[in-house]
Amino acid sequence: MKLNVILFFLIILITSQVLAQEVTVKGIVKNLPDSVEYINFSTKEGYHYMKINNGKFEFKVHAGSGKDKLYHAYFVLTKSEFPSLQNLQDALFDRSEVSWEKDPIAILIDSNHLELEIDAKEKVALVKGSQINKQNSEMQKLSREKRKIYEQKILPQEEVAKWGLAENLKIAQKYPSSLLTVNYLNNVLKDPFMGAGLKQLTHGSLDTINNLIAEIKTHQLPDGSLEELLKNQELVNNRYQLKDGIPFPDIRMSTLKNKEINIKDVLNQADYIVVDFWATWCKPCLAQHPEYERIALGSKKNIKFIGISVDKLVDTWSAHLNNHPLKYDNFWFGDDTSNTLRDSLGLNSFPTYMIIESKSGKVIRAGFNLDKMEEILATLE
Repeated sequence: MKLNVILFFLIILITSQVLAQEVTVKGIVKNLPDSVEYINFSTKEGYHYMKINNGKFEFKVHAGSGKDKLYHAYFVLTKSEFPSLQNLQDALFDRSEVSWEKDPIAILIDSNHLELEIDAKEKVALVKGSQINKQNSEMQKLSREKRKIYEQKILPQEEVAKWGLAENLKIAQKYPSSLLTVNYLNNVLKDPFMGAGLKQLTHGSLDTINNLIAEIKTHQLPDGSLEELLKNQELVNNRYQLKDGIPFPDIRMSTLKNKEINIKDVLNQADYIVVDFWATWCKPCLAQHPEYERIALGSKKNIKFIGISVDKLVDTWSAHLNNHPLKYDNFWFGDDTSNTLRDSLGLNSFPTYMIIESKSGKVIRAGFNLDKMEEILATLE
């Protein structure tokens, strides 16, 4: 956890490659409680603190600034005096007076002179005339809202993460020429879990990201800023691209009676196999089960419908089906081995529907919506 504090502050354990220059950072603090007396300011190049004077503060620091890179800095408001960054970090980590989850207020240094207003209650800073800091404040506020929802446990974590990603993308769409937008998208594409709290991106969110990147490319950005983003976009799109016309992987699955079978045993039962990939944690999957079952029960005899669960635990899957039985065969493949499906089929979001031609063992259709299924099935001989 202490490592998170160090990384969060981007502090000066690594020598800066940037030619630092003097930057003036001044402003006022509103909604200041009586208990707060000091303002602490950390940049990559150094740490500073002062006693707040009638709600006002001013720092003259050496720091990188400009439009071609992101230069992060952080404020922390405290009751006690912390003469060194190490002292402040220890307090943030120990949560004795302040905590690293709630108290740091982030800004971006984008000029040599910054005037700002800090809201001590909301823990946000408004920087006069700075679009990138306006965006940063909006993203910080959203992050705090998301944390509150997590803590209140109103929704499952997966749903909160999806909501947070969708809202962050709405903010990013307002600032397509911003390096902060490029940085955020890079983080999400490189690691959906660390960037957005999701195991994988949905095809819908990836479509939004692709459309946003197309917009970003029309704007003038510093040389090299798009290279990493376009590379990550290509890697992710290749991974998430549902594939058809290729052999379905030779996988083994478990039945509700704990019997292990090969997919080939299922392929032998009909001319075509329709597969619903799902999981108990996926609400859209569960919502579509009744319609999928209706189509399955009314389909041609040479078409077999099955479900394949990627739940991490077989007991979770079997308990759900015992409580919510379905009138078509279901199998468990398991989340731990689902990389096989991701790498071979491009399977990354759920529910996903596929049709396999049994004779060739190949996927002939993949990634269509459930409302199109009957129309597609009608074309099969």
